[in-house]
Amino acid sequence: MPIEFTHVPGKSAYGSFFYDFAETATKLSLIEDVGFQKIVVDDPAGLLTNMDIAAQALKRTASLEVVLTHWAGVVEPTVAARQLAALDARSGGRLSLRMLSEPLSDEDAEARPVGHTVVWQRIDEYLVLLKRLWSNDRPFDHEGAFYSVKGGYVPRKGPHGADETIRL
Repeated sequence: MPIEFTHVPGKSAYGSFFYDFAETATKLSLIEDVGFQKIVVDDPAGLLTNMDIAAQALKRTASLEVVLTHWAGVVEPTVAARQLAALDARSGGRLSLRMLSEPLSDEDAEARPVGHTVVWQRIDEYLVLLKRLWSNDRPFDHEGAFYSVKGGYVPRKGPHGADETIRL
């Protein structure tokens, strides 16, 4: 059974690990040089910050895979599919997703669906839409319990297409 070690940067008292770009480049280079294969991007600021951090990490490394923490429902599936495909394409296929059931912030409490089953139904519909957006060769419409898509299409897909690695 393979074992993978991953560096997960901790939160420091002086701000985020990734906002000093010179220090970030140095740390990422060290992480890559000692043989780490993956880094998990999971900043408490949320999905959009995670996407920015992932983009910076992918830009500053040559072989490190970036596992981006992502939540269904924070960004519309069509927007997320385009952004994630662009990141994956620019990195040469080094992006994968880590899906969480829902944002853990109390600010989002009112927007959260109630009940375990409903949460996973929303994630299921979201992931189905991402996969369709990454695999379809023409626009499609979708009307579901949580999402409505008209003319959904991602013209520039990443190297993985619908085979993007997604961890739950």
